[in-house]
Amino acid sequence: MTRFLMAVFVALVPTLDPASAGPNQADAQKIDACLKTELENDRSGIACIGIVADPCIAVAKTKGSYREDSKACAARELPIWTARMQAAIRQFQKGADKQMVAAVTSAQQSWSSSLSRLCPVFDKVDPDVALGGANYCRLQETAMRVIGLEKLAVAVNEH
Repeated sequence: MTRFLMAVFVALVPTLDPASAGPNQADAQKIDACLKTELENDRSGIACIGIVADPCIAVAKTKGSYREDSKACAARELPIWTARMQAAIRQFQKGADKQMVAAVTSAQQSWSSSLSRLCPVFDKVDPDVALGGANYCRLQETAMRVIGLEKLAVAVNEH
C-alpha cells in the first residue's frame, strides 16, 4: 500500500513541459547555495524563490518581447524546483510511516489540483501586472511546496 501511495504522490509532482530542457545545473547550484545559506542562518528559504527567474525577467523587461520572455524566465527555474520536489518526496518516503504517506499524498493531491486551477488564471490577466504568467505562479507555488516538503523529509528522517 505504501508503494502505491508514493507512486500516486510522485505522479502529482508538476510535470515539466516536454519541450523544455531539464534543470540547468548552474541555476540549480545557485538555488542550492542560496538554500544552504538560508538554512545556516535559520531562515525559511523563501528568499531563494525566483533568484534565477527574477534577474532574467529584469533583463526581459528591456525587450519588446518581454511578455513571452518573462514566461520563459519562469519556465527556466521551474524544473529545478520540480526536481527538488521529486527528491524531497523520495527522501520523505524513507522515514515516513504509512499514515504519514497517506496524509501527505492527500495533501499533495489537493495542492496539485489547486495549482492546476489557480495558475492558468495568471495568463488571463494583464501580463504587465503578472510577468511570467502561469509559469511564474507554478514556480512560486512549487518552490514553496518544496521548502515545506524538504523540511518534512528532514524531520521524518532525523532519528
